[in-house]
Amino acid sequence: MGIRVQDGDVDGGGEVTASPQHLVFAYYITGHGFGHATRAIEVVRHLVAAGHDVHVVTAAPEFVFTTEIASPSLHIRKVLLDCGAVQADALTVDRLAREVQYHQTTVVPRESILKTEAEWLNSIKADLVVSDVVPVACRAAADAGIRSVCVTNFR
Repeated sequence: MGIRVQDGDVDGGGEVTASPQHLVFAYYITGHGFGHATRAIEVVRHLVAAGHDVHVVTAAPEFVFTTEIASPSLHIRKVLLDCGAVQADALTVDRLAREVQYHQTTVVPRESILKTEAEWLNSIKADLVVSDVVPVACRAAADAGIRSVCVTNFR
């Protein structure tokens, strides 16, 4: 089973098919809550079962992944690259506090983050960056010359 990617910029019909070889995925997952991590576990599980290496990059607790997937092909890299929502309580988002935290977490150190991530992606020889949904991941992938996709359930 190969990976098929649609890309309008590719010659010969816009389709690229990767061979069923071993691939390296960098899977960025927002650490806000467990919802994104829980959803990503199933995707990661299938990628690992197909014989690929998956490097999960997240601020979510490591146990969320390691209790579900026991494999030397699963690598966890704990790093905070987004802040998620800042909530006053379980149902109320504090928009102003979220903007301040986002600015401090992502905007101020942006150039440093992009440089570090692009270097790391090249060091692991990533074939594809998957983001659920850490915006800086796609830019870092582009800077590293690596394709990226976003996975989410938002409409």
